[in-house]
Amino acid sequence: MAFQLLLDRNTNSFSFSYIGEGSDALLGIAADELAADINLFLDLIHPEDRPSFTESMRQSAQNLSFWSWEGRVSLANGELKWLTLGSSPQLRDDNKVEWEGLVINITQTKLDEIELVRSQQQLREFSSHIQDAKEQERLRIAREVHDEIGGLLTAIKMDLAWLKERLPKTKKLLTDKTTAIENLVDKAMTSARNLAHSLRPGYLDSFGIVAAIEMEACEFEQRTNIRCLLTHNDEEMEIDLHPDVSIALFRIFQESLTNIMKHAQASEVRVLIQNSPDNIELTISDNGRGFSQDARLKPRSFGLRGIQERVAHFGGQVSFISAPGQGTTVSVTVPHIPADTASDDKLGQPQQPLF
Repeated sequence: MAFQLLLDRNTNSFSFSYIGEGSDALLGIAADELAADINLFLDLIHPEDRPSFTESMRQSAQNLSFWSWEGRVSLANGELKWLTLGSSPQLRDDNKVEWEGLVINITQTKLDEIELVRSQQQLREFSSHIQDAKEQERLRIAREVHDEIGGLLTAIKMDLAWLKERLPKTKKLLTDKTTAIENLVDKAMTSARNLAHSLRPGYLDSFGIVAAIEMEACEFEQRTNIRCLLTHNDEEMEIDLHPDVSIALFRIFQESLTNIMKHAQASEVRVLIQNSPDNIELTISDNGRGFSQDARLKPRSFGLRGIQERVAHFGGQVSFISAPGQGTTVSVTVPHIPADTASDDKLGQPQQPLF
């Protein structure tokens, strides 16, 4: 719908001086009726969008700048439409501001946008549900490894010790065999302990996020010979976090270390934990080879996308700063969640350490 709109600065009144024939198809109002009474158009504007309409028009009139507005109108037949308005103003000799522009129906485009946002939100919620389910399953398996397999291996070792004590000392072949079996049991117990730790680190629930990250950093340094330095602003090393936030930050840290080990070719990693009354910030920086923006946007960059999804689940923010040859910095900020806030499918209260 083409239009011309006049604003009289002296009386602060405005009216249509011209309305195109598209008004009937767009608004269900004939052009001559709309030109005779501008209130017929103003009354159609959705109450929630009227302030933005008048404010955008006032700014355009005051600065003689391009007038752009987007909002909803409710037609007489009950139909709701999204419109976008674009117009250039000019100041006439009689001190009136005149706009010439177009009003375009963008309902379908807007509905597509809304549907896209809704779909993205559903995907994010589904991704968060999968993460929660994975953590639940990891915790369940870790407990079974600890309670069932760990208990059985302990019982086997005790029985072997009992048997070894009762074997004749002259039967060296038998005593050597029991010693060999004991060594195998010890290796199995170590493997079970490592498996339980990888599934759910017990010291995270027992000692908190700072201690858990510090221990993980030490293990990473021993495993890779990449120096890992941790700095935090909490003297007591105890940050009271919701269990869901703790495990999310810990998984983000693990994922970052995995990326560094696989791709960065770094010699040093610096970790900073900053706690404030409103949020907690985790920053992981390395001095590796870095990556370009194109590499970050690769379809199979699941690690970085996983970090983004974890942070988005808690309403936090994440940034990736990197360039070829200049290392990489991952910065995550997550708002604090009250400790008593938990949904039915969350992990629940911290458990006793495994092993």
